[in-house]
Amino acid sequence: MVEVMLFSVLLFLKLKKIARPANCSTPVRVYHIDIMQNLKNNIENEYLLFVDSLKDLACISGLSKKKLCIAKTDFKDLHIVKKINKKFPNLEIWLTSTEISRKNIMLANSYGIKNIIPYPVDLKIIQNYFRKQNKLPSATEEIPNYSSLKGMSVMVVDDNQMNVDLLVETLSALNLEITTFLKPIEASKAAVKEKFDLFLLDVMMPEMSGFELAGIIKRSKINADTPIMFISALSDAENKIMGYNIGSCAYIEKPFEVPVVRSQIYNMLKTKCLQDALKDKKETFLAMVTHDLKTPIYAEICALELLNKNRDNMDLLQKEIISDILSATKYMKNLVENISQKYKVENENLVLQKSKCSLKDIAIKCIEDTKYLFEEKHIKYILNCSARNALAMMDELEIKRVIHNLIINTIEHGISNSKVIMDIKESSSSVIFSITNFGVGIELKNPDEIFSKYVTYANKQKTINSGLGLYIAKRIIDEHGGHIKAESEPKKYVRFTFTIPIK
Repeated sequence: MVEVMLFSVLLFLKLKKIARPANCSTPVRVYHIDIMQNLKNNIENEYLLFVDSLKDLACISGLSKKKLCIAKTDFKDLHIVKKINKKFPNLEIWLTSTEISRKNIMLANSYGIKNIIPYPVDLKIIQNYFRKQNKLPSATEEIPNYSSLKGMSVMVVDDNQMNVDLLVETLSALNLEITTFLKPIEASKAAVKEKFDLFLLDVMMPEMSGFELAGIIKRSKINADTPIMFISALSDAENKIMGYNIGSCAYIEKPFEVPVVRSQIYNMLKTKCLQDALKDKKETFLAMVTHDLKTPIYAEICALELLNKNRDNMDLLQKEIISDILSATKYMKNLVENISQKYKVENENLVLQKSKCSLKDIAIKCIEDTKYLFEEKHIKYILNCSARNALAMMDELEIKRVIHNLIINTIEHGISNSKVIMDIKESSSSVIFSITNFGVGIELKNPDEIFSKYVTYANKQKTINSGLGLYIAKRIIDEHGGHIKAESEPKKYVRFTFTIPIK
């Protein structure tokens, strides 16, 4: 029977089609009240009902058999809807009007009406509705599981309270924790302190634009990777491109269709849940592997160092083999420790145990640990210390890790028969350590980039590197309140320098 109804709709569509306006560049299939009257006369006995006013519903019999009623409205007669819904709960009511606005949409939503379509009516919308009603869900068709989003946190920022209320109403079914702001400056303060799963931002706001707020969010440590959606009345291409260039995952135009936006947000958050779950599995796997590798690696190093102490009875080849294996095992130990340390610094579990330590003594220990790596590549090392005491409040183990990573990095990117110079100095407020590798040098377009996670120049230098050592070094120095920088001149030198406050 639905197919017969659709055929009737298409037949009237051909007979009563209205010519599109002269200033319209694309065909618009709309139908005026005479078409609605014809449809009423021909198909109202089936599933679809058109009325010129909601008041007309009080005079119509047989509403219990209808599936959909489309009523023309000026939004002044919506009180009738509650009575009809109570009496005929299976009847879905849509509104059509020439006076669609945010205020009227919210008013209709408060009466339980979710669909408001422009008048004259585009009958394709009705056709799609009945096609869906007549179609059984397929095995691959997923029913939204809003409960899976329970507890996820969303920030809504818009200087118009009506827009904020509409978005909150749109998201009300998703079991989300929603935080709203009318002032973007207040929102920016919260965004750098509290973790969110999604930001919904207006663009044109006083004091600060949505684009400026998005920039603050992207630069924050806690929400740098949190998805952002812009919801704005600005529909020009320039603003859309700017939004996407900032890093937004969607740009939604106002006024928007509530079901569509709800679906966009639901699927965005569902995708984020899946990504977070995969990331957690990967991190858990790596943490487990590195943990299980620690014991055999440390045991192997102890055994090799014991053999190395009794090398008098070995020939030259045996000594070289033991030294090579020991160097490789210590490199693996450093790699495993870097991966373990990554989890600490990213999960904010890095707790410094500070005491007054000598930076010179720490550097000497690091050189002793890596001397076989220097010997393997025939690199000469020199330690200069012009500081009187080189004492500062620091975590000895973590600063040793920093210097160790810098030495490993320098050796890995160094060339045979070159030299490495380490200098320790002090100023009135800091102790300063620098390490310079002569003979290589790389082009650093952005010197700060080298301290980012997984950034490595190993391909250019034809070496193997995880890209974690310098990232961890910077995080440790930052926690000490110091600074670290890189300098380089191609084919001449690479220098790393860090400072630690004395107090």
